[in-house]
Amino acid sequence: MKFTEHLSAHITPEWRKQYINYEEMKCMLYAAVEQAPSAELVEPDVVTRYFAKFDEQFFHYCDKELAKINTFYSEKLAEATRKFGSLRNELSEAQEDEFRAKEGIFRHRPKILRKRDVPARKIQELKLAFSEFYLSLILLQNYQTLNFTGFRKILKKHDKLLCVDIGAKWRSGNVETSHFYMNKDIDRLIQETEATVTQELEGGDRQRAMKRLRVPPLGEQQSP
Repeated sequence: MKFTEHLSAHITPEWRKQYINYEEMKCMLYAAVEQAPSAELVEPDVVTRYFAKFDEQFFHYCDKELAKINTFYSEKLAEATRKFGSLRNELSEAQEDEFRAKEGIFRHRPKILRKRDVPARKIQELKLAFSEFYLSLILLQNYQTLNFTGFRKILKKHDKLLCVDIGAKWRSGNVETSHFYMNKDIDRLIQETEATVTQELEGGDRQRAMKRLRVPPLGEQQSP
């Protein structure tokens, strides 16, 4: 499967415009090669200036795409961090309510809260909430991976078509040092979510926890 098709099949539709515009960048490359002056008809420096001007435009476009991706990733990561904190707080409160209910303290609360199934129901709601949150983390991790792969492939294509190594150097100096690629907080959040569900919601049973958190193939699920 070509990367354009792979990207299209695995993106999160709601985020479509936030991914690397791989197809546009590929079109830019092929157009530049097709429209280049013939080395047999013009002086070598004419060809050199032509590709130098193209590279200026191409890497400016790369800069814009990278900035877009860094910004979006940072925003989504911040949202995820806040959401995890909120879910942890809700879980702590639910566990405290469950403990109080078992101890009979609930009888001192308003009548509507005296039903013994209230804490248990809240725990079930939190299990679902953590599962949905986990899916959003996997989607963001996938966003990270797809965009890095997109840059790697398009820059490799650039160097192959133009017979240079500028793309590889740009990737090393820009993509591989970028926030969206260097930051590993998404991996930490995934691990902490797995640990929380395992220890706090599934009684230490990791197999059961991972079954609950199971993410469908990324080509099938489409909602963040």
